[in-house]
Amino acid sequence: MTDTHDFAGSKAEALLEAHVAWVLSRMEGDALKAALEQQIDWVLDDAAQLQLGDVISTASVQQTAVDYAADMKVGGAIPALVGDIAIALYEHPIQEETTLEELLPDREFEELLDKLLEMQALREEVIHQSVSNPVFANLVAQLLYSGLRGYFAHSKRLAARVPGARMAMKFGRAVVDRAPPRIGDALERGIRRYVERNTEAGMQASEAYLHDAFESDESRQAILDFWDDNKHRSVASVRDFAGQLDVEELFVIGYEYWQRLRRMPIYRELIETGVEVFFENYRDATLTDLLDDIGVTRDMMVRDGMRFLPQAIEALRAKGLLAPAIRRQLEDFYRSDAVAAIVR
Repeated sequence: MTDTHDFAGSKAEALLEAHVAWVLSRMEGDALKAALEQQIDWVLDDAAQLQLGDVISTASVQQTAVDYAADMKVGGAIPALVGDIAIALYEHPIQEETTLEELLPDREFEELLDKLLEMQALREEVIHQSVSNPVFANLVAQLLYSGLRGYFAHSKRLAARVPGARMAMKFGRAVVDRAPPRIGDALERGIRRYVERNTEAGMQASEAYLHDAFESDESRQAILDFWDDNKHRSVASVRDFAGQLDVEELFVIGYEYWQRLRRMPIYRELIETGVEVFFENYRDATLTDLLDDIGVTRDMMVRDGMRFLPQAIEALRAKGLLAPAIRRQLEDFYRSDAVAAIVR
C-alpha cells in the first residue's frame, strides 16, 4: 500500500481524481439515466443466467424472515408513528368523498357473498355455535316469557269484552290468592319447566330455520337489498361508528396481540413453510423469470431509479458529500501496490 507522502502528486492520484470526475459526470442529466439503464441491463443479462437456488438458500431466507418478522425488537417510536398514521387516515377528508360502492363494486360484492354462502361447513358451524351460546338460550327464554305475559294480558283484555268473563276471572284470581303458597310455587316451577323445555326446542327450531334461510335465494336477495340500500353511503358515515379514541385503542390492542403472536411457534412455522413453498416453486427458475412472475419489469426499475436517484445525488452534492463518497470507494485501489507497479 502506497503511503500518503508517495501518493500525493503521483500518477495514481491523478488517475484517482480523473476517475472520480468521470463518475461524477455520469451522475447528472441524461447521463444519469443512460448509466442507470446500462447498469440495469447488465444486471438483467446476468440474472437470466442465474437460478434462484444458485444465489440463495431456503434456510437463509427462512432465517432472515424469522429474524425480521419474529425476533426483531420494534422500537418504541414505530408503534407511535403507525398510530399517528392511523389517526391521519381516519381523519382524511377523502373518506367523505368515497362511497362504499366505489370501494366494493356490485360485481365484487356479489362474488364475495356467493363465495361465503357456498362455504356450507363454516356456515353451519357458525350457526351451531351461535345458537348453542348461553346468551342465545337466555334470549329464547326471555322471548317465551314475554310471549306468555303478552298472551295472558291479551286474554285479559279480550275477556273484559265478554259478558260474565270479568266476574269469572275475578273469581279465579280470588281462588288463587287464597291458595297455599306452595301452589303458587308449583305454578312457578311448572312455568319454568315449560319454558326450559320449549327453550331447547326453540333453539333447535332457530338453528334449522337459519340453515334453511341461508340455503334459500330469499336470504341472498335480502343481503343484496341491504347492500343496495347502503352502498351509496360515504366511507366516513361508516367510519363514524367508531370514534378516534376507539381507533387508537383498537390499534393498541392489535399491536399487543401481534407482539404476543409473533413469539408463538405457529408464527415461525407458518413463515418457514411459506418460504419453503416459494422455493419449491422457484428454486430452478432464473432470476429474470422470477421478476417477470412478480411483475417487476425493466421499465419499472428505470422509472423508480430515476424517481429517487436524482434527488438523493443532488442532496449529497449540495452537502459536499458526493465526491468524497466516490473517492472513498476508489482510493484504496489507486493506493494499492498493484497500481503503483503499473504507473511506476
